[in-house]
Amino acid sequence: MSKISFEEFAREIANDLEIRDGQILTLDLKDIPQYDSLGKLTVSLTIENLFGFQIDYSILDKADTIHSLYEYSINRANRG
Repeated sequence: MSKISFEEFAREIANDLEIRDGQILTLDLKDIPQYDSLGKLTVSLTIENLFGFQIDYSILDKADTIHSLYEYSINRANRG
């Protein structure tokens, strides 16, 4: 079972995308300028570092919020 908290996840993503923590929590991902194609690659690497798996670009593209990415990552990590 993954021990990464949502707060830690959001903080790492915000740090890697160079945005304020609060902004990533309140906006849809599509409304965050840094979450472009390069930003999605950055988030992919962050998720791989935190959870130990590679996330498909299609998942990153469909995700609406940082919380939905976290939920996906936790569920995927816990499946093994």
